[in-house]
Amino acid sequence: MRKTLEQPVPENLSPSVESRVAVKRHPLHPILVVYPVVCLSLLLPSDLAYLWTQDDFWARVSWWLNLMGLASGLFAAVFGILDMFLIRIARRHVSVWNHFVAGVMLLALAALGVWLRAGEPAAVWPWAVVQSSLCLLMVGVVGWLGGTLTFGHGIGVYGHTAKDYGADDAPGE
Repeated sequence: MRKTLEQPVPENLSPSVESRVAVKRHPLHPILVVYPVVCLSLLLPSDLAYLWTQDDFWARVSWWLNLMGLASGLFAAVFGILDMFLIRIARRHVSVWNHFVAGVMLLALAALGVWLRAGEPAAVWPWAVVQSSLCLLMVGVVGWLGGTLTFGHGIGVYGHTAKDYGADDAPGE
């Protein structure tokens, strides 16, 4: 049991691999994925709100969430794929390929949702609800795998190098 409330600090920083697609060392893929995550996560609640209220507003919200989730997901995927192919060591991790395949599956589900809703956004029962439920599940899976890459393997992060810290200002001290 710990005797203090201070955060434990490892003696050495874990190795990290800096993102190759970044602005002032801030990786772009993690910044951009929040938009498809939000849009595709809110898809099921908006579908359920439509089914509950029968208000066409919620059907239009679902249509736009699905469309924006797909568009922003494709945009974020470009930067993730660039990082995947520009960071040699990343391609050696099974987690990278799992994240990639799961991300493609999520984008395919989002494209299916756009197609299902294209003719009539209010025609959500039952297939669009199934699609939005699967999207929510896949957002969790893809996010978990991406978190494993970032926090578990240190891939595509800000990157900590020896030049960042002097002897007196190492992290945690």
